[in-house]
Amino acid sequence: MALEGNARDFGLSEILQLVALQKKTGMLAIEGEHTMVIYFQDGLIVSTRDRRKMAADPLREYIVRYGILGVDEMIRLDRIREETKIDLADILISEKIFSEDELREIFAEQMQESIQEILACPKSTYKFVIGGQALQGVRTFGGMKVEALLMESMRRIDELPELLRLFPSDDTILKRIEPPETGRPELETAEEEIYELLAAPSTLGELFPRARMPRFCTMEALKQLLEKGLMQVTPVEKPEAVEVEAAAETETKRKPSRLMPAFAAAGALALCVAIGEIGVPRLLPPGWAFAPRERAAAAPAARAGVLAPDMAGIRDRLVELSIREELEEHLALTGAYPTSLDALAAKGFLAKKTLERAKELGLIYRIERGGKRYSLERERPS
Repeated sequence: MALEGNARDFGLSEILQLVALQKKTGMLAIEGEHTMVIYFQDGLIVSTRDRRKMAADPLREYIVRYGILGVDEMIRLDRIREETKIDLADILISEKIFSEDELREIFAEQMQESIQEILACPKSTYKFVIGGQALQGVRTFGGMKVEALLMESMRRIDELPELLRLFPSDDTILKRIEPPETGRPELETAEEEIYELLAAPSTLGELFPRARMPRFCTMEALKQLLEKGLMQVTPVEKPEAVEVEAAAETETKRKPSRLMPAFAAAGALALCVAIGEIGVPRLLPPGWAFAPRERAAAAPAARAGVLAPDMAGIRDRLVELSIREELEEHLALTGAYPTSLDALAAKGFLAKKTLERAKELGLIYRIERGGKRYSLERERPS
């Protein structure tokens, strides 16, 4: 059974904590400004790499983005991956580019950055698919606790505005200062590495790929060097014409803001009505799952059986819920819903007895939008 909804109504951090608290195993798919998946095993996050063929690999993107490997080297590894169909992580180890411990550290930082990015984008929808089948083919290096990832993500999100104030653009010029005669202050490992990279003046944009660490960590180390008097920063001033144009654009954007109090009041009223009339009825037994409002509006007859009056009705409802759960697992594994319930059963997702009972109940399954959506409704009596 899928847990799904909108992050504006129930935040992603709460969803992650709920999955961790329940020690669930499965896949959380998130769509919005950033689209990603998060795999859980017994409540621990084990990967954010979508292993479906149509998705980009965030581990690969992370390694290239921060200069951990050059583009030419990555192209060579891509060729090996295409020929052998071996996971990139296993190729990196077999080619002795990284040890397993080194790759585990890179893997953890990549997951941390992915979680941070998605938490900073509240306009998202999510769907959690329960079941160990969703983890088939997922390469992991152990699990990470949700609480630790959330706390670090929140810390980075809170501190990012100050870092952007100190280092406003990639054109910011960085120049290291030689330590005083009294001795150089003690430096952390990341600070030491950045200090060595600044032997010659550099822009922030030039430094990022050479630092071979996440963007936030690089700026954090730079801030520490700045506070310890070992670096100076020279922001690049914008041309005056650009500043005037930006100011005019800002003023234009401010004018409609007088209407915001009215919209805010209307929004608050609508939210109160929604909570009272829609929020509570959307909680579906058994387990913990939310049904999207659109589906409830589209299929009122199907939803009428949620609270069945007798045991027979409850069993019929469980058959439908079981089918929906298997449909979601099929989506998680293949990237699309099956063409029919018979195809779902033929692939081993659906028990033969459940399929027979679905036909007895007159359940009609239809696939929509190229396999990305489906409807499951009872046949109406003639």
